[in-house]
Amino acid sequence: MKIEKSQFEWTANRIHSLRLRLGWSRSDLARRLECSIETVNAWELSQMKPNHDQLPMLEFIEKQAEYISLEVHVCPIAETQLEKSSRSQIPLDEIEIM
Repeated sequence: MKIEKSQFEWTANRIHSLRLRLGWSRSDLARRLECSIETVNAWELSQMKPNHDQLPMLEFIEKQAEYISLEVHVCPIAETQLEKSSRSQIPLDEIEIM
C-alpha cells in the first residue's frame, strides 16, 4: 500500500480546511500556534509552510478535531445504546458504530 506524501504535509488546503472545520478565524489559529495572522494567511495562500516547531501543535489540533467529530457522530448512537442497556453512562470504546 503506497501512502501519498500529501497526507502528511501541511498544505494550504489542509490548514484552511482544519481551521474552517473548527470554526476558527485566522486569528484564532494564529493565537493557538503563537504566530501572526499574516503567517497563517501565508500558509493558506501557499506562500510558506509551517515551521518545524509548529507541526506538533498542528497535529494535536487536527487529532482533537477528529476526536470531537467522532464524538458528535457517536452521540446519537450512544443515546440509543443507553436506552437499550438501562445504564446512565456508556464508555466511548463500548459504542458499536455501524
